[in-house]
Amino acid sequence: MFEDWKSSTAAYVHQHIDRKLFQPIADELDEDIRQLCDYFIAALLELQMIDEDGNEMDADCDEDDVLEAILQRFLSQHPCDAERDLLYTQLIDAFLQLVEEYSEDL
Repeated sequence: MFEDWKSSTAAYVHQHIDRKLFQPIADELDEDIRQLCDYFIAALLELQMIDEDGNEMDADCDEDDVLEAILQRFLSQHPCDAERDLLYTQLIDAFLQLVEEYSEDL
């Protein structure tokens, strides 16, 4: 259902993300972005912000809730130290900003 959105969003993020900020994870950045697209949809579904068809629902959540849900999923797959944890948090924040920017351009 969401594969077209994930693909086009990942392409947009790949093209617009400031890669200089993420040099320590440069070799994994493209895969991380793909995973973040998956985790984003999973978080929206879990938080009941969208339904299985992608329709918006009346959930009482905000961007911080989405960030936390994505970060939790991401860190469960990428165990790391505090420094890398901060870098991943910055990556997710940049990702969410680009997703918002991309959504406005649609």
